[in-house]
Amino acid sequence: MITGIVRRTVGGAGGPEERRKGERFKLALPVQLNDGIGTTYDISTSGIFFETETAHSIGDTIRLSLSFEHETLQCEARVVRVEPRNGQFRVAVELTSYGFC
Repeated sequence: MITGIVRRTVGGAGGPEERRKGERFKLALPVQLNDGIGTTYDISTSGIFFETETAHSIGDTIRLSLSFEHETLQCEARVVRVEPRNGQFRVAVELTSYGFC
């Protein structure tokens, strides 16, 4: 079972603090986006972190799909973080809806 949630709280000298309930699973899976492809770094029930050549902006709503052995997970997500790196973009998204098909 995959469980997880990411919450951000602001305050204190350290700035934003990340809190997770459950686990994030490190998986390198191909990601199909509306406007490109990518590879996941990790996933949880609340979000996905992946790398792609396609630039995205924080707040964008995107659709993506992950192919597992016998099923495809189709997701709608909101971009919460973008990290440019070596001509690629590492993108963190918060899932707003998803389902297997």
